[in-house]
Amino acid sequence: MNYKKPFYSLRIQSKNAGYCLVVNGCLIEEHDSLAPNQMEYPINHWLKNGENSFDIYHLNVNTDFGKLGLRADGEITLELCVRENDQQVVQSIQKTIYSGSQLNLDRNIVNYSDVESLLATLENSSQPSQFNIVNGEKIVSDDGAFITGDYSVENGMTEALHISQKITLPAPFPLWRFFEADELTYHLDLTDEEWESTRKHMVEEVYQPLWQALNDNNLNALTELFKGRGEEFDQAFYKANKGQDTFEMVHHLKGLINDEDIESIRPVLLDASDVHVSFNQKLSWLHNFDLPLSSKVAFKHKHADIVTRIPVMFARFDGKWEIVR
Repeated sequence: MNYKKPFYSLRIQSKNAGYCLVVNGCLIEEHDSLAPNQMEYPINHWLKNGENSFDIYHLNVNTDFGKLGLRADGEITLELCVRENDQQVVQSIQKTIYSGSQLNLDRNIVNYSDVESLLATLENSSQPSQFNIVNGEKIVSDDGAFITGDYSVENGMTEALHISQKITLPAPFPLWRFFEADELTYHLDLTDEEWESTRKHMVEEVYQPLWQALNDNNLNALTELFKGRGEEFDQAFYKANKGQDTFEMVHHLKGLINDEDIESIRPVLLDASDVHVSFNQKLSWLHNFDLPLSSKVAFKHKHADIVTRIPVMFARFDGKWEIVR
């Protein structure tokens, strides 16, 4: 027996390593600091029933040679976990353990043609397998619902090491709509003219309706804008009532709008905004420069240097933009 309502999460620990954590081409976290980092992320709303891709795109960081690159003392541990939604007992599905000490480095320059050395950085990771989980135990089986594949390693889009793995998971979800959204041009492939046009378009046509609804305290408009996203979150996290997630989001926004300690809803300023497109070229959002996961939907507090941000990501369907995450 596997899980009736699986709750999947990713646990990550790192030190002396920068990375983009990506699930099915969707950016979950970017960390570009040498400082130790430890987080856990729920990921039901990013998953498919069946084969899923899990990627670590390394980021070049400061090295002992005063240049950007990968460090020999860099470490990342990424663990995919599952539990029954209403229970606390967690089962580990796969653990990826990366150690930069195994890299074939020449003054922190990686030899990407040395695949054996690249794979050696993962030698303490879980091995590929196929299994079921029965009463909290992994049972190896040729027809198991969980399948963890081999790793692939290469020089990735971030001009640093890219570690990728396919993992098959049972998930009682429909195919999330953004997987079938219009394909967008990856932001790093935009010309300067396309980049300027894309930013301007997103400020005026994508963010402005949301900002206006917030500024007008228009709860009906906010409900409509977050409805599609909310319906999928209801399914992803097994919420009891239809429309619950949308109601919770609009209620949260209403509280911010009416909060006497909130000074204003910050306008989305073109000159302070960069555009990002997900690795799968399905999702897009605006963010502050050098902070790809910072949200442009922000509330400024009156009496403290605090900004409350609401993360939103958009996808386009037949040319029409919608909030999907």
